[in-house]
Amino acid sequence: MKCIFYTIVVFLLIGSTAFAQDAASNADQDSKVIQFTGVVLDADSSSIPGVHIYTPVYGRGTSTNVYGFFSMPALEGDSLIISAVGFKKSRYIVPEINGQTLKVIITLEADTTELDEVRVYNMPPTAEAFKQAVLAMQLPSEYGNITNNLSPATMQELMKRLPPDGSSNHRWFTQQQAAYQQRRYSAPVNPLLNPMAWVELFRSIKRGDFENNDD
Repeated sequence: MKCIFYTIVVFLLIGSTAFAQDAASNADQDSKVIQFTGVVLDADSSSIPGVHIYTPVYGRGTSTNVYGFFSMPALEGDSLIISAVGFKKSRYIVPEINGQTLKVIITLEADTTELDEVRVYNMPPTAEAFKQAVLAMQLPSEYGNITNNLSPATMQELMKRLPPDGSSNHRWFTQQQAAYQQRRYSAPVNPLLNPMAWVELFRSIKRGDFENNDD
């Protein structure tokens, strides 16, 4: 029963889609195609570049040039949306005309966003008041959490547990690429014959890098 139900739903969706496409096609055939041109201005009669003029139903559209001018084919009765950053969205319905070209002037209203008030206060007017304000200020080093987080034991623990960041990953990747190119076009290097490797080994032993610190 479920298969039959799903099959019926699929056929209904296909039929409705085909009907909508046929209706849209018939509407296109009945409507006359005209050349829709114009200029988009603001409240001060200044041209607005980069304005989008499009119809969401058929997916046709264009944008204004640096002078605010646009030109596009449209159908009589098309509902066009005019939108731009910093301006309120507008809608225009293409009317029926006698000729083949429609020229319009569209004015957009600015979309002003008011921010919260920011108050800026002056420092104390006298030197003594300024000194008291500075002495009363709590320094970051006086916070307990910051002091604890910067302790050597905490830093060592974070170094062991925190994953590498993007810079470390990029450095490791470039080092691997350089090592691959070196091994590909030159003879492999034996680290046992490298005196600098032995020096680094002795330094690591003196630092205690190989000691087991798991308590």
